[in-house]
Amino acid sequence: MKHLLTISLALLLLSACSTAQLDLPAGAMTVEGSNPRIWNRPIAFGPYRTAWVDEGTRRSWLADLNLVSFGRADQAYHLALGETAIDCHTREFVIGRNGFYLDPTLGRSPLLVCGFDQGGARTTLLLSKTGKAEPSLRGEIRTVGADGPALSVASLHRPVGAVIGSAEPFGYEIRSGERVVGIVETMNRGRVWIDPALDQAEQDKLAAAAAALLLFRDPDAGE
Repeated sequence: MKHLLTISLALLLLSACSTAQLDLPAGAMTVEGSNPRIWNRPIAFGPYRTAWVDEGTRRSWLADLNLVSFGRADQAYHLALGETAIDCHTREFVIGRNGFYLDPTLGRSPLLVCGFDQGGARTTLLLSKTGKAEPSLRGEIRTVGADGPALSVASLHRPVGAVIGSAEPFGYEIRSGERVVGIVETMNRGRVWIDPALDQAEQDKLAAAAAALLLFRDPDAGE
């Protein structure tokens, strides 16, 4: 009987995990090629498709200096979404001991840096660790010379109906002020929602950022 209860509980948990998803508005686009991920495989969502993807080798090292350990991990990846070339680089430096590590820059050094050009304008995507459980990652999307403040990016950790969030992000929310203009779900197959009220140039900018976030892997998360 005890074994049957254990199996039933395991099946319930498995079912809950397999159906977990973020709460996205109607019109969200399902992602192809993101999960399960195959090295350098193209990804696509809605009318957007990568022309090519080049994921560089993930490099990492950990040095033990008796009292403390230092570690570093980094990876560069490049992709083209239509005619937009996107260049990204992840880099993290940690310090700690016995499996507990922290960022000595306290989030001041970006974990992810991306850049892409669209219509003659240069846009950057920055993402840093917050040191908090939720959101664990926060950043911005800024276009050089654009009017108004940058778009904000924050990691999402709670699927629909969840009371307790996951330590690992399930996706990212993009806001213009208090208004949500984009959501990128990285769990399951992945989904992308972009506010249809935005003009085409802004939609294309968010699509480029979404593609970069779909391919992003936290250097500290491992494989």
